[in-house]
Amino acid sequence: MSALGIMNPAYSVSRSEILRWVNGLLDLKLAKIEDTASGAVACQVFHCIFPEGVVLSKVNFAARLPHEFTANYKVLQQAFDSIGIEKNIDVQKLIKAKYQDNLEFMQWVKAYFDSFFPDAPPEYDARDERKRATEAYRLT
Repeated sequence: MSALGIMNPAYSVSRSEILRWVNGLLDLKLAKIEDTASGAVACQVFHCIFPEGVVLSKVNFAARLPHEFTANYKVLQQAFDSIGIEKNIDVQKLIKAKYQDNLEFMQWVKAYFDSFFPDAPPEYDARDERKRATEAYRLT
Protein backbone atom coordinates (compact mmCIF):
# COMPACT_ATOMS: atom_id res chain seq x y z
CA MET A 1 0.00 0.00 0.00
CA SER A 2 2.96 2.35 0.37
CA ALA A 3 3.53 2.67 -3.37
CA LEU A 4 0.50 3.97 -5.20
CA GLY A 5 1.23 4.99 -8.75
CA ILE A 6 0.04 8.42 -9.82
CA MET A 7 -2.51 6.71 -12.10
CA ASN A 8 -4.13 4.97 -9.11
CA PRO A 9 -7.76 6.07 -8.60
CA ALA A 10 -6.76 7.32 -5.14
CA TYR A 11 -5.11 10.29 -6.82
CA SER A 12 -8.35 11.38 -8.45
CA VAL A 13 -9.99 12.15 -5.10
CA SER A 14 -10.79 15.85 -5.08
CA ARG A 15 -9.61 18.51 -2.69
CA SER A 16 -13.16 19.04 -1.43
CA GLU A 17 -13.64 15.32 -0.81
CA ILE A 18 -10.37 15.11 1.13
CA LEU A 19 -11.32 18.12 3.24
CA ARG A 20 -14.85 16.80 3.89
CA TRP A 21 -13.40 13.41 4.91
CA VAL A 22 -10.65 14.72 7.21
CA ASN A 23 -12.89 17.37 8.78
CA GLY A 24 -15.54 14.74 9.50
CA LEU A 25 -13.14 12.09 10.76
CA LEU A 26 -11.11 14.40 13.00
CA ASP A 27 -13.77 16.97 13.91
CA LEU A 28 -11.81 19.81 12.29
CA LYS A 29 -12.65 22.87 10.20
CA LEU A 30 -9.83 22.91 7.67
CA ALA A 31 -10.50 25.21 4.73
CA LYS A 32 -7.55 24.34 2.51
CA ILE A 33 -5.41 21.30 1.77
CA GLU A 34 -2.41 23.42 2.67
CA ASP A 35 -3.72 23.43 6.26
CA THR A 36 -2.48 19.82 6.52
CA ALA A 37 1.17 20.84 5.97
CA SER A 38 2.07 20.68 9.67
CA GLY A 39 1.78 16.89 9.65
CA ALA A 40 -0.51 16.88 12.68
CA VAL A 41 -3.55 15.83 10.63
CA ALA A 42 -1.74 12.85 9.09
CA CYS A 43 -0.42 11.85 12.51
CA GLN A 44 -3.94 11.81 13.91
CA VAL A 45 -5.37 9.89 10.95
CA PHE A 46 -2.76 7.19 11.48
CA HIS A 47 -3.41 7.28 15.23
CA CYS A 48 -7.02 6.48 14.39
CA ILE A 49 -5.85 3.40 12.45
CA PHE A 50 -2.98 2.41 14.77
CA PRO A 51 -3.59 3.89 18.25
CA GLU A 52 -0.53 2.16 19.68
CA GLY A 53 1.68 3.05 16.72
CA VAL A 54 1.54 6.84 16.75
CA VAL A 55 2.70 8.69 19.86
CA LEU A 56 0.19 11.50 19.63
CA SER A 57 1.61 13.23 22.72
CA LYS A 58 4.71 14.06 20.66
CA VAL A 59 2.66 15.86 18.00
CA ASN A 60 2.54 19.64 18.10
CA PHE A 61 -1.02 20.47 17.06
CA ALA A 62 -0.24 24.18 17.30
CA ALA A 63 2.75 23.96 14.93
CA ARG A 64 3.15 27.05 12.76
CA LEU A 65 6.84 26.99 11.75
CA PRO A 66 8.71 24.68 9.37
CA HIS A 67 10.91 23.19 12.10
CA GLU A 68 7.77 22.34 14.11
CA PHE A 69 6.23 20.73 11.02
CA THR A 70 9.43 18.70 10.56
CA ALA A 71 9.20 17.40 14.13
CA ASN A 72 5.62 16.25 13.49
CA TYR A 73 6.64 14.41 10.33
CA LYS A 74 9.46 12.77 12.27
CA VAL A 75 6.83 11.38 14.67
CA LEU A 76 4.84 10.11 11.69
CA GLN A 77 7.88 8.55 10.00
CA GLN A 78 8.83 6.81 13.25
CA ALA A 79 5.29 5.45 13.45
CA PHE A 80 5.50 4.21 9.86
CA ASP A 81 8.79 2.48 10.62
CA SER A 82 7.45 0.82 13.78
CA ILE A 83 4.19 -0.25 12.12
CA GLY A 84 5.93 -1.51 9.00
CA ILE A 85 4.61 1.02 6.49
CA GLU A 86 7.20 1.36 3.77
CA LYS A 87 6.62 4.99 2.89
CA ASN A 88 9.25 7.69 2.88
CA ILE A 89 7.68 11.04 3.66
CA ASP A 90 9.10 13.90 1.58
CA VAL A 91 9.11 16.32 4.49
CA GLN A 92 10.92 19.11 2.66
CA LYS A 93 8.14 19.26 0.07
CA LEU A 94 5.25 19.01 2.51
CA ILE A 95 6.42 21.66 4.98
CA LYS A 96 6.39 24.27 2.19
CA ALA A 97 2.59 23.97 2.25
CA LYS A 98 2.26 23.74 -1.52
CA TYR A 99 -1.19 22.67 -2.65
CA GLN A 100 -0.23 19.84 -5.05
CA ASP A 101 2.30 18.16 -2.74
CA ASN A 102 -0.06 18.19 0.23
CA LEU A 103 -3.01 17.09 -1.89
CA GLU A 104 -1.13 14.05 -3.21
CA PHE A 105 0.04 13.11 0.28
CA MET A 106 -3.46 13.43 1.73
CA GLN A 107 -4.87 11.40 -1.18
CA TRP A 108 -2.40 8.66 -0.25
CA VAL A 109 -3.35 8.99 3.45
CA LYS A 110 -7.05 8.65 2.59
CA ALA A 111 -6.41 5.64 0.34
CA TYR A 112 -4.45 3.97 3.14
CA PHE A 113 -7.20 4.71 5.65
CA ASP A 114 -9.88 3.43 3.27
CA SER A 115 -7.97 0.16 2.81
CA PHE A 116 -8.51 -0.48 6.55
CA PHE A 117 -12.02 0.93 6.84
CA PRO A 118 -13.72 0.65 3.44
CA ASP A 119 -17.24 1.00 4.81
CA ALA A 120 -17.17 3.18 7.91
CA PRO A 121 -14.50 4.66 10.18
CA PRO A 122 -14.00 3.25 13.66
CA GLU A 123 -15.35 4.91 16.78
CA TYR A 124 -12.74 7.60 17.43
CA ASP A 125 -13.12 10.71 19.57
CA ALA A 126 -10.66 12.91 17.70
CA ARG A 127 -11.27 16.00 19.78
CA ASP A 128 -10.65 14.15 23.06
CA GLU A 129 -7.54 12.44 21.66
CA ARG A 130 -6.14 15.85 20.58
CA LYS A 131 -6.95 17.37 23.95
CA ARG A 132 -5.15 14.62 25.87
CA ALA A 133 -2.20 14.70 23.48
CA THR A 134 -1.92 18.49 23.69
CA GLU A 135 -1.94 18.40 27.48
CA ALA A 136 0.78 15.74 27.49
CA TYR A 137 2.79 17.66 24.85
CA ARG A 138 2.83 20.76 27.05
CA LEU A 139 4.33 18.74 29.88
CA THR A 140 7.33 17.70 27.77
